[in-house]
Amino acid sequence: MANEEIEFSHGATILHQGDAGGFFYILLSGAVEIYKDDILLTTMMFPGTIFGEMSDLLGKPRTCTVKAKGQVRLAKIKSLPLEVLLREQPEVVAKIIKTLATRLERTTQMLSDHTKESPMWTVDGKKH
Repeated sequence: MANEEIEFSHGATILHQGDAGGFFYILLSGAVEIYKDDILLTTMMFPGTIFGEMSDLLGKPRTCTVKAKGQVRLAKIKSLPLEVLLREQPEVVAKIIKTLATRLERTTQMLSDHTKESPMWTVDGKKH
């Protein structure tokens, strides 16, 4: 599946926000930090975690910067059209779908937690 395995040392930038896509990574070992507009959003440390795929799925530049936290070993995967991935590497598509669903669940929970702390005004003008 991997087109190539590569390593990064602590602090190395793996992806730059705003760059073009064309490939994504699977974390083999180590941990990576995800930054959006220079703000640390999260750390990914579980082997098998996919990152860098959103750019190609959305047809947009990279949405975040990713940096190595300690020594990191990655599988670099050349992006293919989704239809080709579905046909030739369905296990990768399944992993991408699970990854995106997990991120959505986490983001929804964070939004819910934030809303509890700072209630939003509703259409009827009442604060909930």
